[in-house]
Amino acid sequence: MSSGHHDHSHGHDHDHGAGAAGGYGPLKVLPDGDLDLANQSLADALRKSFSILKLLMLVLVVVYFLSGFSTVQPNEVGLKLRYGRIVGASKDDMSQNPVLPPGWHWSWPYPFERFETVAVNERELPVEFMFQLSDEERTGGIKGYKYGTLSPDRDDYLITGDVNILHASLIIKYKVADAVAYLTNIKPAPDPAADVRSYPYRLYPEYTLLTSLVRDAVIETAAQRGALDIRGTKQNEFLEAVALRLLGKFREYEQAGMPLGLSLDPATGVLAPKTGTVEAILPPRQTQEVFDLVLSAQSQMAVAIKKAEADAQSKLFQTAGPNYAPLAEQVNKEFQLMLKQASTDTTGPMSDELAAARSATEQMMHAASGQVQEVIRNAEVRRDQIVKEAEGEFNQYTALLPEYLRNPDIFMSRMYDETFAAAMNNEKILKTFVPRTGDRFWLQIARPPLQKPDEKKRHSEETPKPFEAPKRIQ
Repeated sequence: MSSGHHDHSHGHDHDHGAGAAGGYGPLKVLPDGDLDLANQSLADALRKSFSILKLLMLVLVVVYFLSGFSTVQPNEVGLKLRYGRIVGASKDDMSQNPVLPPGWHWSWPYPFERFETVAVNERELPVEFMFQLSDEERTGGIKGYKYGTLSPDRDDYLITGDVNILHASLIIKYKVADAVAYLTNIKPAPDPAADVRSYPYRLYPEYTLLTSLVRDAVIETAAQRGALDIRGTKQNEFLEAVALRLLGKFREYEQAGMPLGLSLDPATGVLAPKTGTVEAILPPRQTQEVFDLVLSAQSQMAVAIKKAEADAQSKLFQTAGPNYAPLAEQVNKEFQLMLKQASTDTTGPMSDELAAARSATEQMMHAASGQVQEVIRNAEVRRDQIVKEAEGEFNQYTALLPEYLRNPDIFMSRMYDETFAAAMNNEKILKTFVPRTGDRFWLQIARPPLQKPDEKKRHSEETPKPFEAPKRIQ
């Protein structure tokens, strides 16, 4: 039986080829030169791949370090957290200021450090104690009065110090004053662009904590004031009191070692803006009509008081000039000293304190302007006239006294005749002759004509003639 296998014992080389069973012949051996080219090609490929890998690793390292750069906007501040701790905030680490200003800043990338930004611009938080309003009432206003009952499940309200009920819709304006305390005790915070009335916003600690503090401050402040004061002319005082009480609660947290880092302006931190046609602070609709009447009366009273104060200021200015206030205070001081001296000693001399006060009052009156100067001038003129009249009467007395002493009867008769003759010759004196029959006689005296105010003033301003002494009787 023939076979494809044969003995290799012969002494020549040849290609056996594939046998009948599909076998392979011997492998072909490459030359040494061809083997070196293959290794070189493989080495070059590996070398290029490794260079690309190193470049990629370098790029990744650069990108990793560049990821540590962060930007802080103008209305923000930045803070670095290293392994969860704020860099520079602890007493052991005072190497740098923990609060970073706006601009570019670098920190070690995650997981070594983390960069946080905190918005420091003014924020608003609405807090409501309102009854349920429909969409139509919110946009078109409350029309008419409703006399239903309030439901605690549906309506919110405040109880005032005089046991009345008010509704309020307030806006709290606050900002972050201490970013370290804020980040430590309040963060995480919602997106600054989120609506404060949205549901996700209410899930954050800032909203829940601040809302609770504000509601407590409003409730406590309203419980100490009257409803008319809160809704009326003292509304600004109420809002400022709420802000001060809220600041007090912030201080309580700070004293307890948990500062919130929040602050607000007492004058503008709590506002009660009118929403559309709905007032920010209003009574229940069941008592709206009565409150409106009382508020209208208060407004009229306030207008009348302001008008009276303005008239008083104008009158005082006309009376004593721009420096009327010190003069009025000095006059009141002198008057009180007079009352004090009158109550202790009614017959003693003037005290030194009262004399000094009176002297100071006179100096201030002479230095004042306005009608005071006119009154002083008229008084001085009248004083001079009285002095001259007294001097004239005294001169007349001294001139007639010797004649009277020589013959009193003749002197009195002569004086009577002269006086009677002067009266009879005076046309301004009404003369009536009474019959000697002794019957009852009715004397009709005509009432003088009424004078106009300007005529009275002109008559009072007329300077009386000085006293003229009669001629001496020879």
